[in-house]
Amino acid sequence: MANQFDLLDMVVAAVILLGAVIVAIGSITFVNRRIKRIVGKTRTRIDDYAVMIVKGPVTVSIMLFAILIALRYWDAKYPGTIPSWVLPNMDAITSIMGVLIAISVISLIFNNYMGRRIATIVRENPDRETTFRSIHRLMIYAVYLVGAGIVLSIIFPGLVGLVWSLAIGAGFLAIVIGLGAQKIIGNLLAGINITITRPIRLGDAVAIRGEFGFVEEITLRHTVIRVWDNRRLIIPNSVLDDEVIVNYSVKDPTMLVPLFVQISYESDIDKAMKIMVDVAKNHPDCLPIGNLPNVVLMEFGDSGISLRLLSRAKDQPTAFMMARDLLLQIKKEFDANGIEIPYPRRYLVIDKKIEDKISRMADAYNKSIKEDV
Repeated sequence: MANQFDLLDMVVAAVILLGAVIVAIGSITFVNRRIKRIVGKTRTRIDDYAVMIVKGPVTVSIMLFAILIALRYWDAKYPGTIPSWVLPNMDAITSIMGVLIAISVISLIFNNYMGRRIATIVRENPDRETTFRSIHRLMIYAVYLVGAGIVLSIIFPGLVGLVWSLAIGAGFLAIVIGLGAQKIIGNLLAGINITITRPIRLGDAVAIRGEFGFVEEITLRHTVIRVWDNRRLIIPNSVLDDEVIVNYSVKDPTMLVPLFVQISYESDIDKAMKIMVDVAKNHPDCLPIGNLPNVVLMEFGDSGISLRLLSRAKDQPTAFMMARDLLLQIKKEFDANGIEIPYPRRYLVIDKKIEDKISRMADAYNKSIKEDV
């Protein structure tokens, strides 16, 4: 009978562990399904991070809980068979598991709630998305930092007092660490500054260091800009914070489109100016605001008369393509109406004495030709 009971006890312990594995797999599946619904509604990867963060503590907590139940069951059936140092730590293990499960559940609920709230706010105020996404990320990090602190205080009960003592007397160490990690800290502080002051936002059209692109992602460490040929510039926030950035989307995204064209002095200037204005007005992307589009005479150049066509487009990418279209159409209309775009010209003025000498040489040459004939 004893052997039968031993076998039964082993089976019960194994069933407990197997049940824990099944519950862990079911919990992870549920968490993944829930958070994947949120991932599809957001533009950042914060929910992907939440999946990874929540999955670990939930799995570990369920497995530890199963092991704890199995150990307590075994100790009740066979007192003294489990090492003495294991049983006193069971309460601490139970507390740690409770904290891990609580932090995981709180973070999941909080992340879900914040995701919905931010989505609502962003729909009403799209320009505030960067700020709220960064606040969301910081708050998730804060929840896990609090949980980590509680777990450490459970494992090392005297850790809180030790930390305070070290914090008071670690001024020099903090300076050394700060100097060693100044780039990392600088990027984080610059990221917070960019988030608060918002010189750039997600989706803004910007130009930096001669590159034009769109802001695709802003994190606490770096900013990702997708440039015109689909490359990604990953710029540390500390660098971005010191750069002069041209933001085409702040306040008024519309852009003036200046085009400079030369015509020859022999061409009809009034006709040329009318053609340029008509071409701009007929372009589908031209915004006729105020007296735009208009043409003005800029200067009398060496080779021709410089004219400037000024129009407006809804944003920088549209302005770039509209300028290319206008130049092509203006050339076609000028050719059809006899308006000449001049080549570079140079006029030589010869001194009177040199002109007379050349004339005498030409006459002498002509005379010699006649005599030979």
